[in-house]
Amino acid sequence: MKKIFKPTTRLPYNDHKNKSLFTLYERKLGKTVIPCCKFNKTAFTLAEVLITLAVIGVVAAMTMPLLIQHFKDKVLINQVKKSYTNFLNVIERMKAENGTTDVADLFVTGEEAEQIAKNIASFYNGSNVCSGANKGCGSSYKVKTSEPMNNGNGGITTENFGFPRINIVDGSSIYLRDLRKNCDPMRYESANKDSNGFDAGTTSQVTDYRCATVIIDVNGEYKGPNQYGADVHQIIVYKNNLDTRGSDSNFGSMKDIFVKNKLNYKNYPDNYKFNR
Repeated sequence: MKKIFKPTTRLPYNDHKNKSLFTLYERKLGKTVIPCCKFNKTAFTLAEVLITLAVIGVVAAMTMPLLIQHFKDKVLINQVKKSYTNFLNVIERMKAENGTTDVADLFVTGEEAEQIAKNIASFYNGSNVCSGANKGCGSSYKVKTSEPMNNGNGGITTENFGFPRINIVDGSSIYLRDLRKNCDPMRYESANKDSNGFDAGTTSQVTDYRCATVIIDVNGEYKGPNQYGADVHQIIVYKNNLDTRGSDSNFGSMKDIFVKNKLNYKNYPDNYKFNR
């Protein structure tokens, strides 16, 4: 049996001392042997690794808050859409049951606000109506406007999310306000403000045509941010119409969510102050 020669040692490159081995191998194998090449083994130094990790940390610190906020906004957008869709379904069922085509008839009934809230709550499975800060009802809490709005004295404008309140099983709440005895225009005096939003010391007459105000907090009192345009939105009830834009852009805008698929609010601190 013919013995096959198998070299067991890698031939060094350009090694003149072992040049005779090349001839030997070539003779045994019957062909030219190409010497292998040297490879330089390299690795990252500890300093390079630490610098790379530091850069990654800085980039993560800059981008993570934006990613988290984007995720939170997406969650709120879905909650707003769900809450408003459920509310519209309830309104349509109530109109059918009451034999009316005018949404205002559901709010201008001559009944007390709590009873109107109970009428609406009866169409939400598992919901309950709270008339005050009792156990399981939460408290009256402050809601900020979507952007900083001068209260006339240099501080920010806030509104109460009060009672009667409908607490729904999905964690959202509905607060009924400005329930009128009829939908006749209501006139009142409103303080005039200067260019910076401070009280100017004079008043003007304002005419309000609403029949009622419905305020929806899509995630309830304790999850926040408790701000118009984010988790809280107004729906103004007029004759034959529901206005989802709020009384103005500072009090929520469901229209932006359905049309533009985005929230309409600005993050600002509770102690924000205005300068004259």
